[in-house]
This record gives sequence, structure tokens and C-alpha cells, in this order.
Amino acid sequence: MRITRIFEDIQGHESQSGLSQDTFVELLARHKALLLRSDEDQDPWSVDDFAQTIEGLQLARYEYVGGAAPRRLIPVKASVEVFTANEAPPDQLIPFHHELAQVADPPQYIFFFCDLPSDTGGETALIDSTLVYRFVADNYPEFMEKLKAHGARYKRTLPAEDDKESPIGRSFYNAYQVDNKIDLERKLDKIAGLEYEWQPEGSLTVITEPIPAVRMIEQQHDHAIYQWTFHNSVIAAFLGWQDSRNDRMNAVCFGNNDPMDPKVLDEIAKFMDNNKVSYQWKRGDVFALNNRLVMHSRNAFTGPRRVFAAMFGDALPSNQVKRDGIGQIVKDFSALTVSDPTTFGMWRLTDPEETVYQAIRAGYRRFDSACDYGNEEATGRGIARAIAEGIVTREELYITTKLWNTYHDPVHVPIALERCLKDLGLDYVDEFLIHFPISMEFVPFEDKYPPEWSNLDGEMVLVKNDINATWKAMEGLVYNSKTKHIGISNFNCQHIRQVISVARIRPTSLQIECHPHLSQAKLIRFAREAGIRVSSFSCLGGASYISLDMATANDLLFENAIILEICRIHKKTAAQVMLRWAIQRNTIPINKSSSGARMRENREVFDFYLTKEEMKAIDSLNKNHRYNDPGHFCEDGMGTFCPIYE
Repeated sequence: MRITRIFEDIQGHESQSGLSQDTFVELLARHKALLLRSDEDQDPWSVDDFAQTIEGLQLARYEYVGGAAPRRLIPVKASVEVFTANEAPPDQLIPFHHELAQVADPPQYIFFFCDLPSDTGGETALIDSTLVYRFVADNYPEFMEKLKAHGARYKRTLPAEDDKESPIGRSFYNAYQVDNKIDLERKLDKIAGLEYEWQPEGSLTVITEPIPAVRMIEQQHDHAIYQWTFHNSVIAAFLGWQDSRNDRMNAVCFGNNDPMDPKVLDEIAKFMDNNKVSYQWKRGDVFALNNRLVMHSRNAFTGPRRVFAAMFGDALPSNQVKRDGIGQIVKDFSALTVSDPTTFGMWRLTDPEETVYQAIRAGYRRFDSACDYGNEEATGRGIARAIAEGIVTREELYITTKLWNTYHDPVHVPIALERCLKDLGLDYVDEFLIHFPISMEFVPFEDKYPPEWSNLDGEMVLVKNDINATWKAMEGLVYNSKTKHIGISNFNCQHIRQVISVARIRPTSLQIECHPHLSQAKLIRFAREAGIRVSSFSCLGGASYISLDMATANDLLFENAIILEICRIHKKTAAQVMLRWAIQRNTIPINKSSSGARMRENREVFDFYLTKEEMKAIDSLNKNHRYNDPGHFCEDGMGTFCPIYE
């Protein structure tokens, strides 16, 4: 089988012996659209080959309800439904759309199979939905905000019998999978907000409930997506819902019933046409599309053309047993999924109270704090201010803090968290991490807080401690509702093995230094296979360490030629590119800034994505160089040799 990444390398291909469900899901999450073909020394696929291939992917059946186009089922030797693609007249362009975006739950995956290519034209053109989102957001921000706030409503009049002369001629019986009007009305009456009216000649006018028209696609089967999409059929309705029963100018409006500006819709349509990817069909070709990320259309054509389609929901649950690094079966991977990966860090801030308040105003909801940062009281005041002003509720925030090295004795663990809670002004935190796998001599809270790296005599003193006993004390904090989750920071693979071998409550997350100079690919994989998500500090490299004499100007990634070239291509900053790289590696990047504009800018990483080649180019910058390494700074600063990563 030959596999081509349509948006990234339309002229190239990679060969595979087959396509498993896991591989298929990952490829469509990362690359959005694939062209699948038989090997060069084999005959083109038949429709039965196509059906059997997609049957083997084990995808959920999707009931085609609510679509506009007439369809005919094609008999195949497989237990999947294959039907004709839109059979609109060949001289008509079918505009760009996400399949069934006008319904509440569109299909996840769409396939097209070419049984007979047309003489000319007839391409199934594609466009990246995130690209469209960014164009609209940049050029028509008021339109975009209204679309986000209200969604869209679609108006269509359906005939009693399929009208093959119309691209939207599917009958109301066929569209809603019923065989009588009583059952149809019962089905429509169950949809809150939907309106319908019978016309004198027997047709049915349906105005949908408000449907979300812009969607954030977060993750798909633990693969990070985090992209805004122009997920709708607005342009398809505006351009294509025209026949003897329908006027395209009245086919769509905002969800609050306000009209959409046709000039804006025309400009969006032009942008789509100018930026589409068109591939000339060959017999046996298959398109596999992630319908949540890709819009498709059909160009006009001449001559006969047979293109079939199939659509599915999500991948069915796999029976594959997954094990962690000590052979335990892992069933719960829920920790790998978060709604928003952008996290604001509280380390080394000049005015933490004002900064955390402004960060909340800028949209951040995840905050990374620590006893050792010495600013939790100010952090708590900023959080309280934002809550008091109604900007956010406590439940909308995700607050992480950490257990310092001097409090590893199980007796001190709950006392340490109570002090953090007192300073933060909170009843609980969402996550409590062991900051380092380094146990140091206890320093009384009343004598020195935070204790930093030395005791009252100014010395760093390491002590014997069973980190597993520390972990059990951490588990007690969950049972007592002082924290919702517990995790680890600066741990390596062997440290993780030690903890999960005794854990009753497994670590939710691992926080590590991670940036293009220190990619940590094996550690990230190890943690995620154990169901532990990974957050990354210092994700922009050594910039924060120059003032500490732990990095030099030569370490700055902001001026790296590879990163700057990617910035030029995407019209993004170096920080945005590195944050995007971190997100696409399935990590949660922690960033910070005292500038409100920069705070917002660092969150604008959901309107583009990096190609496979761009990701590899940034990966190539890795030199396994740490800036935050106790193996160096403890000996240099405190005279204690304390390596933990070797």
C-alpha cells in the first residue's frame, strides 16, 4: 500500500504492508488527509478491495441522517456501507464543506474511492479547515466572534422524492431515514430548537437548531490536535443550496437568526478556491479524510465519473492490552486528555499578583506554581481578585503546586500542602507534584520558608528517604480531598518505575524540562504509555537561565535559523512555533510573560500546525542539553554533588 500525505507531500508516498487501526488514527490525526493506493506492481484496487480495507480499520458505523445529497448504496463484499458520492449534475461545482456539519454529530472519517475517473475535472478538492479559520479570524474578526458565539442555522426545503437533478435533492424520507410523515415529525420534534413547516405542494422546509460552526478539536485517541476549525457547511449552503425549492441567499444565518454578510461569505469562498488542493483521480485511488479537520468539494467535470464514498464515526475500542514500563496493564488514559494545553508558569515573576490576574484575563486557566517559587501568597491574591471580579470561577482553574525537597518525610507531606493552600488562599489544588526526586534535611516552616536548597546553616544536606513512603503520603492527600491529582516532576524513567510499582493512585502527570535542545522523546513515550501526561517547563529553551549564568546568548533558540524559517512560513513568532512543537509532541508547555500582549500571543497557537518535515527539523536541534540540572548547579552553588538524571 502506498500512502501520500495530501497536504504536505502530494508528489511523494510511503509504502506500508498494511494499515492497522492505531496507525490509521495516528496518521489522520497528524496529517488530516491521506491518499491510499495499491502498490505499483499491483492492479488498482476494486470497490471490494476498498470496502475490505476500510472494514479492517474497525470504525464505528455512521448513520447517514440529515444529509442533502441523494445517495445510492453500492453492493460490496464487506460489512460496511459504500454509496455514491454526491450525484449532482457534472457541470455543477459542489462547494467546500465538512460532511454533515449541519447536524449535531458529524462523522469522524470520510473515504472516497475512484472507480472510474472523469475525462476532465471532477477532482475532490480539499482544504485545511484550520487554514480557513485563520483567514476568517484574521480578516473578519467580528464575523468570527459572532460565529463562535451563536453558531449557524441552516434552512432547506426537501422534496418528498429524491430529485436527481438537484445537488441537494435528497427527499425528507431518505434524509431522516423514515418511511412516513408521522415518524418524521416525531423525530424532528425531539430536536430542541429545530423548526419545520410543510409546504402546500408536499415539500418540507427545515430550519435547523443553532449548530456550532467553529470547533476546537482537542485530541483524538490521545493524539494532540488542538486546532480551531471552520467546522460548518456555511459556504456550501451559501453557494450550493440552490434549486427550484431553495434560494441559496436564505440558506444560512447566524444561530441568533441574524443574517450573514454575503460579501464576507464570498471572500471566504474565494480564499478556499485559491488555497485548495486538487488531485486528479486515478482508478483505484482512495482518499481518507479526517472530517473534523478537512473540508472537501467537487470540481465540475466532463465524461463519465464514478466516485463512491463511505463515512464512519470514531474508531471502535481496541481489545489490545496496553502495559506500562513494569508490565502492569494500563486501562485508564484519561489523564492524557486536557481541554487546553497552554499553561502559565509562576517561576521568577516580578509582580506575580498582577501577572496571574492578567494571565487569567488573557484566557489562561492552567497555572503552575510551587512552594520553592516563593510567591504563592501573591499568586493567591491575583487568583482571588480574578474570581471576585467574575472573570473566572475556581472550578474553571487548574492549579498545580509542588512538594519541596525538605518535606519528603511522610509526616511533613500534608503540612507542606496545607502551607501551600494557606498561601494560595485555596481549599484544594488540582494537582500536587513531588518537585524533585531529591530528599533533603527538614527545615522548620517557622524558621525558613521557602527553605530553598539549604538548611539554616546555609548547607545543602541530603538525607535517606524512601520515595515510595513519600508517595503513599501524597495519596493520602487525595483521599482527604486536599488535591484532586498527584504527580511527579524531574523524575526519570527509573524513578517513575519505582513509584508506579507501589502506587495505589498512579501519577497523573510528569513535569520535565523539555525544549528543542532537550527533546526527551524516550521519557515522554515512557510516561504516556503509563497513562501519565507530560508537561514541559523551559519550553522556549535557555532564555530564562542567562541571568542565572546557567545559559549564554549562544543558547537562544529565538534566533535559530531553522525555527526562523518555520516562523516565516507560518507567519508566527519563534515562541509560538516552539509552543506548537511542544503541543504536537503530546506535551503541555508551560510559558510565562509579564506582557499582556505576549500572554495572548502565546495562546495563539491553535490556528496552525507543523508538518512532519517541520517537526523533524526542530527535532534535529536536540543536543540533550539541560539548563536546570541539579547535577551541575547544586555542586556549583551549594558544594553538594547531586546528579539525578544519569
